[in-house]
Amino acid sequence: MDHSSNSGPNEPTMKNTSILLRALGLLLVLIGTRSQAQDQHLAPSRITYQVEGLTSATRDEIVRELKRTGDMHLVFACVPAGIIVLEARSGATPTELEARSSAMLRSRSSASRVRRSEQTLAQAEAACEQVRNR
Repeated sequence: MDHSSNSGPNEPTMKNTSILLRALGLLLVLIGTRSQAQDQHLAPSRITYQVEGLTSATRDEIVRELKRTGDMHLVFACVPAGIIVLEARSGATPTELEARSSAMLRSRSSASRVRRSEQTLAQAEAACEQVRNR
């Protein structure tokens, strides 16, 4: 029994379906990638610093400077733990935020006393709570 005559008309349909499914899959991947890129671009950049010997006066100076420049704002500060979390207002990239904030902080503290921390805001708050509860 020869089924080759029956498979002929279905073969182009299967090829078209395969091409259509691949195109649809590619479209979904592109849409998902674009959506992620937009979400990352819309999310404000944040950066956390550990500042050894942070004082209330230094924190207040930082707040005044941030209000004056307007490109960042203080999201969280914990003087006892020496933690400062800054956020970009102008949609700056993480690299731009780090350059601006690092320069500003180092002008108010010695460079050896300021270091970048990988803490999230929640981790910074928890670290502050631990220091306050000692």
